[in-house]
Amino acid sequence: MKHIVACGVTRIAIARSIGIVLLASAWGFAQTSPVAVRGKIISSKGQELIVSSPNGDVKTSLTDGTIIRNEVPIKLSEIGSGMYLGTTATKQADGSFLASEVHVFSEDQRGTGEGHRPLGSDPQSGATMTNANVEQVEDVTVKDIKGRLMSLKYKGGEVKVLVPPDIPIVKRVVGDRSLLLAGAEVSLQATRSADGVLSASQITVRAAGR
Repeated sequence: MKHIVACGVTRIAIARSIGIVLLASAWGFAQTSPVAVRGKIISSKGQELIVSSPNGDVKTSLTDGTIIRNEVPIKLSEIGSGMYLGTTATKQADGSFLASEVHVFSEDQRGTGEGHRPLGSDPQSGATMTNANVEQVEDVTVKDIKGRLMSLKYKGGEVKVLVPPDIPIVKRVVGDRSLLLAGAEVSLQATRSADGVLSASQITVRAAGR
């Protein structure tokens, strides 16, 4: 009888331990639930940032760890080997890709979202997104388009992308809170705590027309 009781007590203790672990895991997940927001800044005061988005106004807190970046327009000629960038492009008949926009990541973002895939915001359009390292750049003329042909290499593959001279090309650089001005277009990543409070981890101030 004592043995049976002991076993029962042990099972209860184990069950309680498992319950505590599961509860802690669920609480931890709630603490770090990711949120992405894009819109225009309404106001930035102290630790509070309010952004007007398509889904309504979003209030988020700034922390000492919030990384702020600025998108700066650059020239086509400034694209060079060794850069890590993302480009939206569509596949052409010859197997190459024609870019519609290019953004060079800041060095601390190297490796972000590496790969080649359908454009997440419009997967049915046929457009692709490639985040990769620039292996080589050539000045070329293709069907009267004078541009730069980039060889982009990522884990598992490589593509060639023609960049025409008339598309948005920007470079992201690390900045500070002075960039968070009312009316600025931003995209941000934040985490939502269990009590619903958003804390911004990264904020990018978008270039005009982006």
